[in-house]
Amino acid sequence: MEKISGSVRLAELQSDPSCSAHIIDDQHPKHPRIALLTPYTGGNLGDAAIQDAAIANIRLRLPYAQFSGITLKCCNFLEQHGSGAFPLVGAGIPFFKMEAEHIASNADLRYSSTRQGRLRKTLGKIPGLRAIRQYLRMSRSWLQVAKAEIDHAIEGYRFLRTQNLLVISGGGQLDEEYGGAWGLPFALFKWTVLARLARIPCAMASVGAGKIALPASRRMISVALRMCCYRSFREKNSRAIAASLYSPVMNDSVVPDLAFSMPPELELSSPSAGVRTIARGRHVIALSPMAYAKPMNWPTPDRDLHDRYVQQMAQLLSCLVQQGHFIVVVCSSLGDDESVIPDIIARLDDETKLSLEGHIHFPVIKTWKELVSVLRDTDCLIASRLHGTILGFVSQVPAVAISVDPKVDWVMEDLQQSKYLLHFRDFKAKDVLDAIDSIRDDRDGILERIISYRKSVLSNSASARQYDFLAGLASEHFQACN
Repeated sequence: MEKISGSVRLAELQSDPSCSAHIIDDQHPKHPRIALLTPYTGGNLGDAAIQDAAIANIRLRLPYAQFSGITLKCCNFLEQHGSGAFPLVGAGIPFFKMEAEHIASNADLRYSSTRQGRLRKTLGKIPGLRAIRQYLRMSRSWLQVAKAEIDHAIEGYRFLRTQNLLVISGGGQLDEEYGGAWGLPFALFKWTVLARLARIPCAMASVGAGKIALPASRRMISVALRMCCYRSFREKNSRAIAASLYSPVMNDSVVPDLAFSMPPELELSSPSAGVRTIARGRHVIALSPMAYAKPMNWPTPDRDLHDRYVQQMAQLLSCLVQQGHFIVVVCSSLGDDESVIPDIIARLDDETKLSLEGHIHFPVIKTWKELVSVLRDTDCLIASRLHGTILGFVSQVPAVAISVDPKVDWVMEDLQQSKYLLHFRDFKAKDVLDAIDSIRDDRDGILERIISYRKSVLSNSASARQYDFLAGLASEHFQACN
């Protein structure tokens, strides 16, 4: 990987589908450099909000700090967040790999001649040769993976040597859902060890913990926890899970999800979405579907469960239209979740499909700011993703959460919204309708609790101390190196 100037070669990187080079902006070499590790490609708007919140708050303390992303799509981080980027993984696996990868050319995939093809066919008839070939092919594949990881680790070490702090910046990073032990657990293990070798401080800021069942995952994450000189968790449940791997974690801080610490001026930087004008005085419901358990879109698919969800959401949409609500369909994770929308529409009866015009709106949303702008014009949000729900609260909108994971339950509990919590596996359309009615009856009380929670985060000494400490780590290392 070649170190190149971000100011000169950004356009070239954007045109490179592999996004395999890393960028260092050399315009400000005399200021601290901070690397944010985040396993996202740009589609998850909650992850994007986390990075912007971290950058904005640290910049309040270090105005000229330079930020790089260690991520699954370098081009996206450069476009949206910082001046540098580096690939998170060396050898990708299903559901955990760089979004754009080298595709072999036709010349790599075909035999060079018909004679070669006939020879392969003849040799394939020799007893035992096919098994030997398969073994050699597998061995070659493993050797290629090992080489890719070694090369990646070497370049990653060199990259970290140019940085003053590595921050594992929020999100549900202590988790094996995507890619198993060789997904996030291995990535965290590798990068925290590389940070120790590169002699730069490493911190975890408001991370969440989820499924960590595999022995290899537990061992690698426990090492990652040990390598960090600072750790905080977004709620006490995540801290307890992490403490089961490394007991000193129980003394670490609980600091709410970084998205809650977003400076208000960033939220309001996008113009109004104009949804109220389109709705013409009707009660506005934001519907945010999720691709949970959908085959081809989820690492642990369950077709029956997902089909049940789609059916209930179609029934819910039909009832909302019949009741005269104005529906705004939004997604907090672009791509996968958007694929659910036509599935829901297809389940509607013909009469409802004909009546949708004038009752439903599909705004174009590409950033978390645009999502917040739309949500601010709604009366209620129906969501399943954690950060879809959180961004609703950031927008000061009451939410009905159809939970797919305990982490959603935990945030609803923290904001005293458990009354409006349903669960993916057993919810019914009627349950959602009842929750919406209940929200309308207690809207003022709900908003008071949401606004109070957000104010407590923005003025929270724990949140401020966290950013103070991270900025101090980067500044101290920078000064020591200069």
